Amino acid sequence: MPRVLSEKNLTLAELRELLEKVEQTRELTGLERYTVEYARKFAKIEDPAKSRRVVEELMKTFDLPEDIAVQLVNIKPRDPGEVRLVLSPLNKLFSEEDYRRIIEMVNE
Repeated sequence: MPRVLSEKNLTLAELRELLEKVEQTRELTGLERYTVEYARKFAKIEDPAKSRRVVEELMKTFDLPEDIAVQLVNIKPRDPGEVRLVLSPLNKLFSEEDYRRIIEMVNE
C-alpha cells in the first residue's frame, strides 16, 4: 500500500500535468487513468503555471485559503452566485464588487 509523503491542493491542470509525467514512466492504474481523463476533460484553464498563478493571486488579493482558491480556478465561475457558493464556507463578507473581481481574475 502506498504511503502519503505530502499533500498539496492542485488545480485540474496541475493534476493532469503530474499524471501525464507519471504516465511516461509507468502504466497508470485504473483510478489514475480515470483521474487524468477527468482532468483533461474538465480543466478550465489548460496551462498549469497560469492556473497556479491565478490561485496565488486569489489567495493574496482576497486572503482566501488555498483549497477555496483552487476550487474557484477549477470551476471558473461565470456569475456572482457561483462565486458566492464556493465562498460560503468562509466566515467572511464579500461585496458584489469582490465577486465580480474574482470572476475577472479566473477568466482572464
